[in-house]
Amino acid sequence: MNEVHICPVCKAEYQELPEKCNRCGFPFNASELEKSHYVAHQILKEGNISDTKDNIMQSRIILLFIAVLNIVFPFITYYNSPNATVVIGFSVIIGLIFLVFAFTAKKIPFLSLLIPLVMLIIIYSIEFIIDPYLLLNGISWKLVYIIFLSYSLYRIYKSNKIKKESEHLSKKDYK
Repeated sequence: MNEVHICPVCKAEYQELPEKCNRCGFPFNASELEKSHYVAHQILKEGNISDTKDNIMQSRIILLFIAVLNIVFPFITYYNSPNATVVIGFSVIIGLIFLVFAFTAKKIPFLSLLIPLVMLIIIYSIEFIIDPYLLLNGISWKLVYIIFLSYSLYRIYKSNKIKKESEHLSKKDYK
C-alpha cells in the first residue's frame, strides 16, 4: 500500500513524495532547519495577511471618525457665521463621502482607503492655501489620519503581493 504524504503547511496530499509542494512550495527534501525556516516564513506571511484585516478595521474607524467630525463639528462652529450654509453643506457632503468609504472599505479596501487619503491631502492643501493657520490647527490629528491611511494602503499592497506569490496563501483573506 502506498504511503500518503501530506504537506505540513497547506495539507496537500501526494502519493509520491515530490521535491517541493506544488501548492505552497514546501521543500520536502530539505534539511530540518530549512523546513523550519520555510514554515516560519509562511507563518509570518499568514500573520501579515491577518494583521492587514485588523488594520483595515482600524482604518474604517478612522474614516467613520472623520465623517462624524465633518458632519457634526460645523453645526457647532459655524452656525452663526455669514457663510454657515455653504460651510456646513460642504462639510456634511465631505462627511457623507467619508462615511460611504468607511462602509465600502470592507469589500474594496484599497480604493476605499486611497480615495479618502487623496481627498484629505487635497482638503488640507486647500486649507493651507486659504489660511496656513487652518492646516496647523489640529496638525497632529491630520498627520495621524494621513500616516495611518498610508500605512493601511501599504499593508494591503504587501498582503496582495504575498497572496500572488503563493497559491496556498491566495486563499487567505483579509477582507
